[in-house]
Amino acid sequence: MEFQSKFCVELKSIVNSICRQIAQQPSNKETENLTTMQIWIMHYLYDNQNKDVFQRDLEADFNIRRSTVSGILQILERKRYIMRQSVAHDARLKKITLTEEANCLYRDILQQLCLMEQKMTENILDEEWMVFYKVLEKIKENLNDM
Repeated sequence: MEFQSKFCVELKSIVNSICRQIAQQPSNKETENLTTMQIWIMHYLYDNQNKDVFQRDLEADFNIRRSTVSGILQILERKRYIMRQSVAHDARLKKITLTEEANCLYRDILQQLCLMEQKMTENILDEEWMVFYKVLEKIKENLNDM
C-alpha cells in the first residue's frame, strides 16, 4: 500500500518538473509571458487546426473548469494569439483558432518541447510505454467512475 500512497505525490512531482523545465527553456520575449497552461492550450489548438475547436473541447480535454478556460482564452486573445469566430450552424458557439503570429511562435516553442521530450523519454522501451499508457487509461477510467 505504501507504493500506491506515493502515487499522487510522485505524479505531482513529475508535472512540476515538466512545468519547471518548460519555463526554463531558452525563449524569446513573447514566450516569457506565457504560462505553461497557455502553452498547452496553444499546443492543442495547433494540433487541431483541421477541426473546429470550441471552449467546451478545451474544458473536456484538459479537465478544467469553464472559468479557468475562459480566463486563459481571454488572456490569449488580448495578446492576439487566438481569435474567436462565430460558426454558421450556431451563432452562440465561437470557434477558437491560433493567429498567424501564434502559429510562428508556437513552432519555436514546439522545437524546444520536442527536445525536452526526447531527453525525458530516452531509454524507455516500447513495451514500457505500452504498460504506461495502459495504466494511465485505467487511472482515467477510475477517476471518471468516482
